[in-house]
Amino acid sequence: MELVRQLFEHWERGDWSAGRELFDDSCEAVFSASWFPEAGAHPVGREALRAWIGFTEAFETFAIAVEQIVDADEHVVVLAWIRGRGRASGADVDAKVGAVFTPREGKLVRFELTDRREALEALGLRE
Repeated sequence: MELVRQLFEHWERGDWSAGRELFDDSCEAVFSASWFPEAGAHPVGREALRAWIGFTEAFETFAIAVEQIVDADEHVVVLAWIRGRGRASGADVDAKVGAVFTPREGKLVRFELTDRREALEALGLRE
């Protein structure tokens, strides 16, 4: 859980490229079709960072914050929210989101950014 806490400390500050040392070199980042225009699996690094920044740049303002981190055996589930204002639409976004991280041997080897319900259901949990 500490790896995920450290990562979200960077992300909550908007420092998207920090924390690379927390990831295994073969880590896979999966962006869910329920939230991301560039849905799919990306190797961690430049490709995943490009997809994430592309998503955040669609917003005039953007913030992410953790509500809860849950230890779920081999995974760590993060319940969070994102808030922002669409750059093109001007629409306000206030959404509950989720993420499932898989740590192994002191590094993150996989993570999936998705909606909250999918994150919990994937692990047999409910909000």
